[in-house]
Amino acid sequence: MIMAVKTVKESYIRPVASSRNIPHLSRLTWRVYSNATPEVLGGMNLKQVHMLAALRDQGELPQTTLCDMMRTTQNTVVTWLNELETEGYVSRIRDPDDRRKHNVALTEKGATALERAEGELRRLEDEMLSGLNADERTQLRRLLTKALDAATTT
Repeated sequence: MIMAVKTVKESYIRPVASSRNIPHLSRLTWRVYSNATPEVLGGMNLKQVHMLAALRDQGELPQTTLCDMMRTTQNTVVTWLNELETEGYVSRIRDPDDRRKHNVALTEKGATALERAEGELRRLEDEMLSGLNADERTQLRRLLTKALDAATTT
């Protein structure tokens, strides 16, 4: 009888039982991030796509709110916004109540770019989760949402 021999690579894929979930989630996340390059996302990084989605979903927002949402510094957000503004994806409008502040709005061109980028992210998700059927994907989304909600309240 021939016995299968596990290679080092296979044992890396299957972490020890006591730490199974986080390593798997990390590896899956890494694969998505490494494939979601600016070339795939129309010249944007994932954070920029996330910013455009927030502007689409919530409307015009102050730059400071975007900093909080992205959990990064004002300088980083300004750099990303400069790139998005150069592409015509966003516009910055001075706050009429405080001219030192800027609000950011999604442009029509930005909405189109976001739609394309989200299509690519759906394609990547389909590729990464191809081993799951529709019900399993729904369950995964529900469980991840539940875990994230619990993690944010603690």
